[in-house]
Amino acid sequence: MEFGVVVSSIWNVKEIAECARVADEAGLDFLLVTDHYMTPRSNESVDAWTVLAALATQTHRIRLGTCVTPIPFRPPQMLAKIIATVDQLSHGRTILGVGAGWHQPEFDAYSKWDEDKIRVAKTREGIRLITRLWSSNEPVNFKGKFYQVKGAILEPKPVQKPHPPLWFGTTGSYMLRLAQRYADGWVPPVPGVSAEAYETVLAKLRKPGGRTIKLNFNGTLDELRQTIPKFADLGFDGAILARESPQELPQAMKELATKIIPSYR
Repeated sequence: MEFGVVVSSIWNVKEIAECARVADEAGLDFLLVTDHYMTPRSNESVDAWTVLAALATQTHRIRLGTCVTPIPFRPPQMLAKIIATVDQLSHGRTILGVGAGWHQPEFDAYSKWDEDKIRVAKTREGIRLITRLWSSNEPVNFKGKFYQVKGAILEPKPVQKPHPPLWFGTTGSYMLRLAQRYADGWVPPVPGVSAEAYETVLAKLRKPGGRTIKLNFNGTLDELRQTIPKFADLGFDGAILARESPQELPQAMKELATKIIPSYR
């Protein structure tokens, strides 16, 4: 089983950087940053991908990603370039968390809000464009319903081949169908999901079409201590430390590393 942690983009950069340092030194496998410009909790935030670029130069082994990036929020061709750069900076340690977005005020302020089915359709088309830019050795011409590019050349490519992994964060039925096709992993939205939602994900994403998708669950340190055996038996292979405050998280990660992780490696 792998172990990771999620930190919030509404935390300040010093708090995020300190948590990344501790996570890296403690031997955790991955660190994910929520990707929001505005939230119901706070309208103060940092840009997740800018922070991840900085963390890529300050850490050595831990994988770095988002939980999760709303694909319709940014032009996907620019997002592809940003992530390729972070993958270069981290020497191939980047994870793209995939979502369709849910908080209308931040879209109204910084992007464009659409109804659910349009955002999902944009997510699908955006993934097609992003992965094509990452893999094509020829100029990319793309004419979709929502996105068009002409002669786009993305160099240098991401270090990871065929491309950085896509970890979906969703429980919606159509997005889960997209995950069946495109996902390398799945993460529960923060703060978490119901037991029924975990059951649905397990039923839909356990080896769809013969592929194996990495399934993660999350919780506080106390919750993980109690639930890891259950989720491991169900077939989940990643535990994510979540919902700890920036002041408590460093110590929680150290306890996770010394008191829990050794029993599962």
